[in-house]
Amino acid sequence: MDAASGDAPLASFEAKWSDAHPEFRLALTFVPSPLRAPYGAFACIGYEIEHAAFGIREAQPAAMKLQWWAEELARLRDGAARHPLTRALAGLPGIAALAPAPWHEVVVGAFAQRDPEPAADARALFAAYDALYRPLAAVEARLFALDGAALARARALGRAVRETATLADALRDGRLPLPLDLLARHRLARGDLARESPAQTAALRDWLGVLHGEYVTLEAVGGGPGQAAAASADRWRVKTAAAADDPLAALQAAMTRLPLRASWAAWRAGRRFARRANP
Repeated sequence: MDAASGDAPLASFEAKWSDAHPEFRLALTFVPSPLRAPYGAFACIGYEIEHAAFGIREAQPAAMKLQWWAEELARLRDGAARHPLTRALAGLPGIAALAPAPWHEVVVGAFAQRDPEPAADARALFAAYDALYRPLAAVEARLFALDGAALARARALGRAVRETATLADALRDGRLPLPLDLLARHRLARGDLARESPAQTAALRDWLGVLHGEYVTLEAVGGGPGQAAAASADRWRVKTAAAADDPLAALQAAMTRLPLRASWAAWRAGRRFARRANP
């Protein structure tokens, strides 16, 4: 595959996911040139799998997409990748040495998100997301010499933010983005969460405060420029939304915006990433 034939499809996937995650485009500017294509490709694979886990409403198309990715990741291990994203990963030194189990766990974890049980509390909610994000982070950490724990935690928190921002869609698809103990505290039934009310506003503001507290203790620089930019942006998003009169509308509006601090976080993480890539 020559550069021209390989770069165009990869760029199209990067553009697709940068529209949904503006911090992704920002982060790519701080990735060392030799790693930019595989780093971007891995992020896009994660987004594609997330979309199948959370974004496709019908069960059968989602299952078919996840099964296809399971087969494609197996082909990648065998040196027979077909997709532009997996082909961009094929040249990484550690790709052939990866055991099959982590790739398999990523797909199994994605399937687990399709029919989740309501979480009793915040810890249980994050743990459910970890079924997908911990094995995905383990693979990324191995390929790019990053901090797997930081990656997994940042990704789980980021998913919690996005599930909250798309509250109506999540509820319609059978997912509960807020934990049960928080609903009980505000005397809300699951059905009440879909309707605007003072109690719904209070519960959302409370939940955004919980998420902000998690971000305060998160050190995402070790997760690379992508997770550093995303974590910085999401921390700003939940803090801004929690202070708004309409926290849900404010959060939704903030998802397409980036604070200046996200650039600083990506730059710092990019410098550390470059040192690890070129010791």
